[in-house]
Formats: sequence, C-alpha cells, structure tokens
Amino acid sequence: MNNKILNIANKDFFKRTATIAIPTTLQFLLGSSRNLVDTIMIGKLGVNEVAAVGASGKPFFIVLVLLMGISSGAGILVAQYWGNRDSRGVSKNIILSIVVSLLVATPLCAILNIFAEQIVGFASEDGSVIALGSGYLKIISFNLIFQSLNITLYSGLRSTDQASKCTSITLVGVISNIVLNFILIFGLLGFPALGLIGAAFATLISCFIEMVLVLVVSLKFNKNFTLSIKVFLESTTKEDIQKLLKVALPISINGIVWSAGIYIYFLIYGRLGSSALAVMTLLGPIDTFGVSFFMGVASGSSILLGHALGGKEYDRAWYESWIFLALGFLTGCILALSLFLFDKGYLSLFSSIDSATLETAEVVYRVFLLQLLCKSVNVTAILGILRSGGDTRFVLFLDMLTQWLVGIPLGLMGAFVWKLPLVWVFTLILGEEIVKMLFAVRRIGKKKWLNNLIDAA
Repeated sequence: MNNKILNIANKDFFKRTATIAIPTTLQFLLGSSRNLVDTIMIGKLGVNEVAAVGASGKPFFIVLVLLMGISSGAGILVAQYWGNRDSRGVSKNIILSIVVSLLVATPLCAILNIFAEQIVGFASEDGSVIALGSGYLKIISFNLIFQSLNITLYSGLRSTDQASKCTSITLVGVISNIVLNFILIFGLLGFPALGLIGAAFATLISCFIEMVLVLVVSLKFNKNFTLSIKVFLESTTKEDIQKLLKVALPISINGIVWSAGIYIYFLIYGRLGSSALAVMTLLGPIDTFGVSFFMGVASGSSILLGHALGGKEYDRAWYESWIFLALGFLTGCILALSLFLFDKGYLSLFSSIDSATLETAEVVYRVFLLQLLCKSVNVTAILGILRSGGDTRFVLFLDMLTQWLVGIPLGLMGAFVWKLPLVWVFTLILGEEIVKMLFAVRRIGKKKWLNNLIDAA
C-alpha cells in the first residue's frame, strides 16, 4: 500500500489537487473573512449586539445548511458525471439543484421572517438581545434566496474544474460587504449609522452582488455546462430526480440534524449568560476560518475522488483517499500552531468588550485549537472522502449519533448538572469530534464508500 501511495502522490496528483484545493480554500477563507469582519465591526457596538448576531445567526445557519445539502448532493453527481465526460448530465443536475433549492428556500425565508422574535427567544432570555437579533434575522432571511443560487452554481463551477472563478466572485462579494459595513454600520458618506441593522443590509446587498456575478459567469463565461431550460426539460427524467434526492436527502437531513445540534450547543451557552454567548460568537469566526482551510482539502478530495469513481478507477480513489486524509491532518497541525501564536492579536480587536469576557474567551480559544485538530481529520474524511462515493447514510448516522449521544448529553450535564464554567462545558462537547474521528477513519478503511453513482439504478 505504501508503494502505491508513493506512486500516486506524484507531481501531477499534487498539481490537480492544488488546482482545486487552493482556489477553493481561498474562496472559503474569503467567505469566513466576511464573518470575521462582521464580528469585529459588530463587536465595536457592544456585547448585546454580538450576542444578538449569535442568537439569530444559528437558526439562519440551520436553513443554509439544508440548502448546502442539496447543492452538495448535486456536486457529488456533477463530479462523477464530469469524470465520465458527460456534460449533459452535469448541466441537468446543476439546473435541477437550483430548482429544488429555490422551492425549499422560499417558504423557509418566510418562516424566519415572520417568527423572528420567537426564534431568537429560544437562544436568549435577554429582551435587548431578542429585539436586536430579531431585527437582524428579518433582514438576512431574504439572503436565503440569493444563497440558494450562489451555493449551487459555486458547486457546479468547482466540480467542473472552474474553482478560480468562484474565488474571484467571492472576493468581490467580500470587498463589497466590508465597504457596505463601514458605510451602513457607522454612518459614512452621508448615510445614517444603522448599527446592527446596517450590518444585516450590508450582508444582504453583498450576497445579491455575488448572485448577479455568478449568474453572469455561469451563463456567459463558462463552457463546461449549460444553464438552459430546454436542456433541463429535454434531458431530466424521473430517474434523475430520484438519483439526486437519493444522494442529497441524506446530506440535507444530516445537515439539519447536525446544525440543530450546533444550535442546541448555542442554547446551552446562551443559558450560561449573555457573556458566554458573546464569547462563543467572538470565537465563531476562528472556527469558521479553520474549517475553511479543511474545506479546501475536502473539496479537492471530493471532486478528484468523484472524477476517479465516475471513471470507475476504484484503486486510484482508494489510495488517493489516504493521501488526502494525511494532507487534511497536516493542514490542521499547521493551522493550530499558527492560531496559537495569534491569540492575543485576535482578541485585542475587541477592545470594547469587557475584560472578564475577554479573559474567558482567551481560555476557550485554546480548546478551540484542539477541536480544530480533530476537525481537520473529520472534515476531510466525511465531507471529502466518504461523500465522494455517496456514503451519505453512514455519514448521517455518524453525525447524528456522536452529536446527540455524546456531545449534547455531555454539554447538558456539564452546564446544568455539574454547573461547570463555559470552558469545561466546551471541553466536554469536544468529545463528539474525537469519537467521530475514530469511526470515520475506520469507515474509510472498509472501502464501502467506493461507489459509482451515475450508473446506479
């Protein structure tokens, strides 16, 4: 096995990986920098504003993960169709994913808008946080419509070797978000200072700009797939819809269950007080920033392994999976060390937050780094390797069982039975990632994920 891996891990392999992984990593980093800039700027407004973003952002994230599940399912199929050189199969799956995403996003957007106060109230009992958070959620809920298009088209472009285009579009979106944040939050160029509401409008407008750009690129500057109603109606069959749903539904359910668990964690932190909620919101961008690096490796592995599986090159996919797993862990080690050296600098950005909250954040920050090491393996193994072959049911049960039978019970016991402080509650919750890592690596070794999906009935 070692000789096989050494033969595969040649210059061409790393070139192909870098072509996808580097632009994808940059895109995810740009996306996480949007969250980071938002958090830093909102942090200037105060603890309640930071807590409000956390309380409203998590429910929005649950719905967003559902949409990402649909696009991920399409992306897995698109990668395999592309590996099989079937451009029509690529096109119809991208269009089908857009249609399904819009049908799901529209009613959920309405629900988040209408019931914003009640939704935010689940995460906090503070009246000020509820008022601020519900106003924020009502605005960003419309972002789901834009994101349903963005996520699907980004996935389609990446899966057909056009990752650099996604990075360029995201860069424009992030720059526009930063500029609009300065103008609308703090009141520049004659605009009123809107505070948290200004941040919500900045996010909404910048994502709309991204949507327009990715549509233009997909329609006018892309030769690998066709966004055509004619192609969709002529080539999409009942079997195609079933095939997409067979892959996408477990991913979407997985995403909902997992993100609901993340929301439960946030409810636990919220019941520990607004300060604890603010700490976890302040450190959220660090987690997102770290996962962005791992998503680059995961996306590269998912697409390249999908190409191999679509071409029925099962041995190649098997050996490449272990190289990707090693790359993911190496990325985690480098990132954790880098972030360890940066902790003082990051927390100094939030000078308006009280010293007690920042001291707690500094301690929790160290546990975050340990969690990132585990996530470097889990993200690569689960979102990259296992999903590339459509092993989505196993992933669903793995995420659900480790989170709801390990992480959440430990978090609840730590917070409400043992009355532990935030740092120890968060450390107990880390148990989920450790157990998940052991089972995910074991599953890769069993080879049950090596499946060609496009020829499946």
